[in-house]
Order: sequence, then structure tokens, then C-alpha cells
Amino acid sequence: MQSTEKKNKSRRKREPQDHQNTHYEKVYRSDRIARYFITAGGYGIIVSILAIMLFLIYQSLPLAGGASITEMFSVKLGNDYPKVLLTGIDSYNEIFYNIDENGNVRFYKTADQETVLKEKIVLLDGEKIVSASKGSLTEDIIALGTNQGRLITAEIEMTPRYSEEGREIIPSFGIEETWQAPAENDSIPLRFEKLVFRQNEDLYRFWSWVDQYGNAGIRIFDADEDEEYTHQLSMEVGDAQISAMSISYNGENYVFATTDGQMFWFDGVDFEELVLKEKWTASGAGITAVNYLLGDQAVVVGSADGEVATWFPVRTTANIFKFQKIHEFRAHKAEVTQIFSSPRNRNFLTIDKSGRAQLHYSTSGKTQASFKSAENPVTAGSFAPKSNALLVMDDQRNFGMFGLDNEHPESTINTLFGKVWYEGYSEPEFVWQSTGGTDEFEPKISLIPVIFGTLKGTLYAMLFSIPIAILAAIYVSQFAPAWLARSIKPTVEIMAALPSVVIGFLAGLYFSPIFEDHLITILMINFWLPVVFVIGIVLWRIIPEEKRTKFPQGWEILYMIPILVLTIALSWWFAKPIETMFFEGNFQQWLYATIGVTYETRNSLVVGFALGFAVIPIIFTMSEDSISNVPESLSSASLALGASRWQTVRRVVLPAASGGIFAAIMLGLGRAVGETMIVLMATGNTPILDINPFNGFRAMSASIAVEIPEAPVGGTLYRVLFLTALLLFLFTFVLNTLSSLIGDRLRKKYARF
Repeated sequence: MQSTEKKNKSRRKREPQDHQNTHYEKVYRSDRIARYFITAGGYGIIVSILAIMLFLIYQSLPLAGGASITEMFSVKLGNDYPKVLLTGIDSYNEIFYNIDENGNVRFYKTADQETVLKEKIVLLDGEKIVSASKGSLTEDIIALGTNQGRLITAEIEMTPRYSEEGREIIPSFGIEETWQAPAENDSIPLRFEKLVFRQNEDLYRFWSWVDQYGNAGIRIFDADEDEEYTHQLSMEVGDAQISAMSISYNGENYVFATTDGQMFWFDGVDFEELVLKEKWTASGAGITAVNYLLGDQAVVVGSADGEVATWFPVRTTANIFKFQKIHEFRAHKAEVTQIFSSPRNRNFLTIDKSGRAQLHYSTSGKTQASFKSAENPVTAGSFAPKSNALLVMDDQRNFGMFGLDNEHPESTINTLFGKVWYEGYSEPEFVWQSTGGTDEFEPKISLIPVIFGTLKGTLYAMLFSIPIAILAAIYVSQFAPAWLARSIKPTVEIMAALPSVVIGFLAGLYFSPIFEDHLITILMINFWLPVVFVIGIVLWRIIPEEKRTKFPQGWEILYMIPILVLTIALSWWFAKPIETMFFEGNFQQWLYATIGVTYETRNSLVVGFALGFAVIPIIFTMSEDSISNVPESLSSASLALGASRWQTVRRVVLPAASGGIFAAIMLGLGRAVGETMIVLMATGNTPILDINPFNGFRAMSASIAVEIPEAPVGGTLYRVLFLTALLLFLFTFVLNTLSSLIGDRLRKKYARF
């Protein structure tokens, strides 16, 4: 029995110990599980951030890719094949055609080069086609010049037909007009050695040619009036021999080049009279090829020594336009003989006498690719309608088709971050204008204006928010009574929950007109507030101390109410007299007339006020926490040594809390940089480089929000917007990193050991 009692006693001792061990095991197990979850969450955040960054890089990386050209096929048409003067292809790259000197029009399949259709142009006895030209970059309207003075205008159509078997391209050829040029001395027919043809959107047609005598002629057909105009340019050009010419695709401008490097620019807006607008020397060598690019502004000039350059009219100080060389490209080693313009963008192809071809992009001034297009001089060539293929025919009847992969020719380091000389501009500039009203628009995708706009909006927001937030944090944590601090801090923190779209809505539609109507009053508040405040301090000091101490603690802040009321009243009273006396009764008009500054209703002042309002709660809350967490022993020691409350705050508390205050400012800065709705709704979204507070700007976040819904997926604008998002991401990442590093250093510097 004694043995049994000992066993029971031992068991009772073990039971609490076992229970305690079980409890500890549960605690340890819970700790391990919590640690795993917390660790997984931390790593998950890091992985998420890296995934976002990698995705943005993945979407932006294609912008760095260049052009690639690959040979799709090459075929020898045969030595007995007549000389080909014109070639082209349908928009699906399935059917291509050739037109030769004997008037044969042949259509082939690109898949196997099998003949699909053959047409014959009826020519006169002994007549041959000696020149040819396409009239449009987007349509196959063509003109052919013969050795007997005939101009044959025809149209080629590629009609897609869909059936259960798939798509089939049905080609057709039809002659629309034949015109006979007057013969020289009524006996010798003209020979159209060179020919340029254009048909504009209004269906007006323009022909320009050079005959066997070196004379230049122009024919214009007005379809609306059914009238015809012809001009001879021998007198204007003089004795120089014309070696190349081109007409703008709208038919309003003509350029002629000569063998001695001279160029002549004619204005053809008036059909009845061509006006010589300018004559200049474009090359020291003879000019061998010229061609207008898409947009009818830039002209590509190729010379006998292989040089390639683009020129376009620039407005001078005398308010007239003169052609100016804008870009020089990689030179050929032989004479430039052919220039072909892309129907989609500012790409163009130059081919020299040896068959060497180079692909260039006008806006960037960059030569993108170089390849051997043919073994012999090229007689015909063309871009595909979608600029995804090139066709080339040489004088030995070798026909080649090349695939062109060039998705983002307009994106280079220079076009994204440097000054670019755009068509119609008087000098190189930073410009963001990503879309236009026509397909001929030249994209302008410089990121500098939107980066500048982001920094500008952030600057004005921080100028407004930092003083208010930090001074408020100092007052609430160090001077305000507890009952007042308990009311102010939650109220300010609630401001952070106010949706930014509401702030932007109020700023754009309500505060903007108020700022515009009372601008002088608002500006004068900045003058009168410190004046009235100093006067108020003097008056407060005059009040006997025994009476000042009768105010309950915290209620002295009510003294600020009459100061603010008096400040607003003085600003209101003096606004109109000041505006009348110094600004001719209208401050906005005076700004424009005197210093050329335009006041916009939605401007940087409004954005600074609205965005600052959104940033204040972040800076205030973190600053107040940092100041409140300074050990009480530090301030008590300072006060015990005889320092005043303000001296203690300035010399002890603020340095000790500087790390947290700096972190608060940087966090607010990151919030201002990434803000979207306020800067979208409260600014004019004008991407300009101007620090002036009276006009607007465009921020990176606003550009993304506005343009990403309309950007074609995979297009240049689409990827540039992702690049903008990447820059914004990196900017905020750097700010937060700096905030952490500098904040930690400041905390260590002022920490107690």
C-alpha cells in the first residue's frame, strides 16, 4: 500500500510537469509556424516586387531592339526577261507584281513564285516603257513613261476574297488614262527619261518628268474642274542638268536636283503658276537621287559620293521657311541610285550602284541596317504596304524579297532622353506628343517632359506640405495639451483616407476657378501672413504675463484665429488696388504681355495645394510619431539645464528625431511622385518644360493613365509607357532605399549609448 501511495504521488508530480511541457511545445510549434508564415510573407513581398520590376523590364526591353532583315527568297527571272521598271506587293505579302519595259504586267505568288496573272499594256510600234513611278505610298496607282512621249496612268488592285478554303488575293490591272506629250519640233517624240507621279487624297494627279534634252516638265490634272495644267521649268532651273526630282505626296511641293549639287524648291499650291521658293547647294558632289518621306516635309538626298542626308523646311527669324540639313546618315561606298520611302513611318531605304542597301530612320537620324540587296545595279524596288518586307530587282533580272522586322524604329536613347529635331520645328527640342490626327504624324516620345512634370508637381507639393506637416507635428507632440493632441492627430490621419480622385475632382473643378478669380488675394496672403503674425507676437508679448497665464493651456491657439482673419481681410482689401496700380487691372494679362507667361486655370499652384493636401497626413503622422518617441529624459535634462521649451525642441528633440522626420519626408515624396488622379485632374496635362507655377505639366503617372487604354498592344507607345512605369518604379524604389539608409544613419548618429 505504501508503494501504491508513492506511485500516485510521483504521478501527481509528473502531471503538472507534463502539462507544462505540452504547453511549451504548443507555444514553440506556434512560434515556428508564425515564423514560417512571416518569413514566407516577407520573401513573398520581395518576390512580388522583383516580379513587377522584371515584368516591366520584359515589356520595355523590345524598345532596345534594332532592325533585322532576312532574305525570304531570291529568283532569277532569266536573261531574256525584259528590264523591270516597277514592282510591288499586296498588304498580306502573298502576291507580288513586276512591270517591264515591254508593257508586261505579271503577278506571282510569293510562296512558290508561280505566275497568277499576266496582263499586257498595248504599246505602239517600237514603243517601250523607259520610266515608272508609284503615285501613292498606300495605293498602287502608277504612271509609266514611254520613249514616244506617252504617259500611261494605271491602277493595280489586290482584292482579298475569303472562302472556306481561306484567303485568296485576286489581282487586277487597269489603265485609267493615256496622255500624249507634244512632240519636239512636231516630229521627234519626247522620251520620259525620268518620271515622278503623285495622286493625292483629293484625286488630283501630278506628273513631273525629264526628257532626253534635259528639260523638266510638269503636268497637273484637276479632277474636280476637269482641267489640265502643264509647265516647263527650263528657265527656272537654268542650264544645269536635272539629275533627280520628287513631288510631295499631297502635290503641293516639288524639288529638283542637278548634277552640280544644286536643289530647287517649287511651291505648287497654285496649279496655274509654280513659284520658285528656294535654291540652295545640297551637296558638293552631284545629286543622284531624291525622295519625299511620309508626311511631305522631309526630303532624302543621295549624292554621287554616297552621302545620304535629310532636309526639311525650317522657319527662320524672318518668318520664312528655308530647307536645312537635319541628319546625315551612314554613307555608301558608291553612288546612291535609288531611294524608297516607307508607307508606315519615317523609314527609308537607300541603294547604291553596287546593289548595297541601307535602312535608315529619319526622326532618329540613325542607320538601322545594311545589307546586300542585289549583285548589280537595282532597277526597281519597293516597301511592302505594312513595311514588313522589301522587294528589289536588279538589271540582271534577279528578283529578291527580304523580310523586315523593325517594330520600334522611333525608340532610341536619343529620341527617348535627348533633344530631337522634329519636322516643322525650328530647332531640336524635348517633345512628348505620342499620337496625331493622321497616319502621317511623326511620333514624339521624349520622356524628359513627363519626367520634368513629375518632378515639378512633386516640388510644389512638397513646398506646400513639408512646412505645414512638420510644424504641425512639432506643435502636437511638444506644445499642445493632451486633450488637443488627441483631437488633432486622428483628424489629420483621417485626411489620408480621403480618396485622391475626390481631391483631384475638387481641385480641378472647384479650387481652380477660385485660384484664377482671386490670384492676387492668394499671392498677397503670403506677404501679409508673416507681417500680421509678427505683429500678433508683439501684441501677445505686450500682454502682462499674469494675464497670459490665465489662459487655459492649449486655448492660446485661438489667438491665431484673428490673425488669420486679419490676414485674409488685408489681402482681400489690398488685392484690387495693387492689381490696378501695378498690373494694369489684370494680373494674368499683365503676365502674358510683360514676360510672356500664360496663366492656365489648372496649373502647378493648384496641384501643389491639392497634392500637398494628400501628402500632409503621411509626413505629419510619421514625424509626430518620431518626435513623440524621443526619450523624455533627453528633453527633461535640457529643461533642467535652463533651456526653454523651444530651445529644447530645436537643439535636442528635432536632431534626435531627424531620422524619422527624414523618412517621413521621403515617404511623402514617394507618394507625391506616384500620385495619378490628382495630377491627372488638376493639371492641363501639357507636357512642357517650364518651372513657371502658373502653367501646368504632365506627370509620368498621368501619361500612363491617359494613354495606355489607347496604345496598341505591343506598339512603340505601349512599350514606352511600360518604360515610363519602370522609371517611376525605380524612382520610388531609390527614394525609399535612400530614406531607409539615411534615416538609419541619422538615428545611429543621435542615439544614446
